[in-house]
Amino acid sequence: MDVGIVGLGVMGANLALNIAEKGFHVAVFNRTYSKAESFIKEHASAPFAANLKAYETMNSFIMAIKKPRKIFILVQAGAATDATIEQLKGVLEKDDIIVDTGNAHFKDQTRRAEQLEAAGLRFLGMGISGGEEGARKGPAFFPGG
Repeated sequence: MDVGIVGLGVMGANLALNIAEKGFHVAVFNRTYSKAESFIKEHASAPFAANLKAYETMNSFIMAIKKPRKIFILVQAGAATDATIEQLKGVLEKDDIIVDTGNAHFKDQTRRAEQLEAAGLRFLGMGISGGEEGARKGPAFFPGG
């Protein structure tokens, strides 16, 4: 897998489809595996379906992604994002990359970047805009500093 997407809400699902349609292999993970399974089944007839694969555990999801791993987090901003990062930190390796696409305050992003840098991981806070259609056809990304 070329990239990972954590969180299959409206934005995560559509971003995964967008990336897969462009020819990249996308690993998807959702805290409820049934949602990830349904997502894969729903798009099984798409011409790019072979580029999408759901994983039941965070560990299997992470191990499926090529190094250095590139993982986009598309979960609710705040506690859910912090919990997801903590899960990822336990398995990721030096120079793997976490991209938080949530609407986080810059102080939260700075804290996360410092914590992850200390763990040897790379981090980018990068908001995403455009809604469902934007995520599917061409999202606007707002990378932080």
